[in-house]
Amino acid sequence: MTIIILIFVLIVALWAVGRSDWHLNRNKHNKLPKGGLQYLSGDLYKDDSELIWKRQPHIKNKFHQPDGEVAMVDNPYPNISGTLTFDPKNPNLKFLCETASGGSYEVIVQPDGKYLIEGLKQGTYNYGHPSGFFGSMKHVFLDVVPHFINSKYK
Repeated sequence: MTIIILIFVLIVALWAVGRSDWHLNRNKHNKLPKGGLQYLSGDLYKDDSELIWKRQPHIKNKFHQPDGEVAMVDNPYPNISGTLTFDPKNPNLKFLCETASGGSYEVIVQPDGKYLIEGLKQGTYNYGHPSGFFGSMKHVFLDVVPHFINSKYK
């Protein structure tokens, strides 16, 4: 019985978070890269304001992709330096910039170089930076689950 009550309390709490201004106004904390993204090494890039952005693998970007395959683009990602492979099934790129508070700025870059800043698949500020086990769990409970409850950001 105790487990059922705990599950019920967790569901109610997550529902309340998903409906809260804290969740729906999260993008007031988000930042987009300034200027282009300059390749550093590995998956790391730097913007014109010296913020470091880490490109995420496609497996961590499934929620930000178009619903279907897109046509090939002549000059994909014109505002990102380095060699990037265009994948018509996963054309949008996701970059995170960890914040001092343990969250992360998030940007989704479309093949034409524009940032996806509205709609269901937009990049949003993460209260939990998905790094390591605890960071990933914090991200799931504070960012992912509330998004499925309510994705109508203000």
